Amino acid sequence: MIKIPKLAVFDLDGTIAENGKISSNIISGIENLHSKGCITTISTGRGYIRLKEALGNNYEKIISPRALLILEHGSKIVNHDGDIIFGEFLSEEEINHLIDFTRANIGLFKLLWFNPVNINEKIKIWCLDEKDVQFETNKRGHYAEVFTSSIGELKQLLMQHKLTNITLRLKDYIKVENLKLSFTRTDTNIIFQDGNLEFIKNNVNKGLALKYVSDKLNIQSNDILVAGNAINDVEMLDNEMGTTVVVGPEEVRNTIISYLSKKDNIYQVDSTQYLGDLLSSV
Repeated sequence: MIKIPKLAVFDLDGTIAENGKISSNIISGIENLHSKGCITTISTGRGYIRLKEALGNNYEKIISPRALLILEHGSKIVNHDGDIIFGEFLSEEEINHLIDFTRANIGLFKLLWFNPVNINEKIKIWCLDEKDVQFETNKRGHYAEVFTSSIGELKQLLMQHKLTNITLRLKDYIKVENLKLSFTRTDTNIIFQDGNLEFIKNNVNKGLALKYVSDKLNIQSNDILVAGNAINDVEMLDNEMGTTVVVGPEEVRNTIISYLSKKDNIYQVDSTQYLGDLLSSV
């Protein structure tokens, strides 16, 4: 029997959402946690706008009123309404490095996007090829402003914003998953996940963000449940928490667990369906 948590923190994609959908089983499990007095929240690589889009009408069911949300791989923390509580912003030098890296490896990428600090402002998506602008606008225009420009103009735009995370979309034929690398020229990491390459500061991750959130809420680690399924969840899953759950097919679980220093007392479930069952059994 799992100890009743005071705080439950879930990754989104592949953990509580399967192919963009959240099952009634997950909602039932989270509602069971609420009935026991647990605060529930999300820790994700997404920004606030994309998170709200993904949760849709389930936002209020999943995000407790007192919750703090961990966004953009732990580089940003916001409250229930999207107000920034913490952000670790990229420096001018680091943006210059990203631009140099992009220019040197331009054949690898299709898109670049970033989340403005103002949550009422649309996500900015830069297309390398002008012919992709209309396609991406049709696909994402309800939440994103899609454009193309020279790399020099892109650099000027990036410099105008306070950014915690910048995402490059890899071309479809490039397959790299669940890999994290550190740069030596600047204090940045890159994460390969879900067909994307993500730039963040190397002094942030979901684990450190969770420590910040638990301190703010005055909740001890042994009263926390965490669940995740990907490389950017490793630091969060590797903390000494009351309950740790790794979600996904066996091959995926084995990959994530191989990164963990603490491999004992981990609950493993094959899918979001079984995670919902586990949460309902608390």
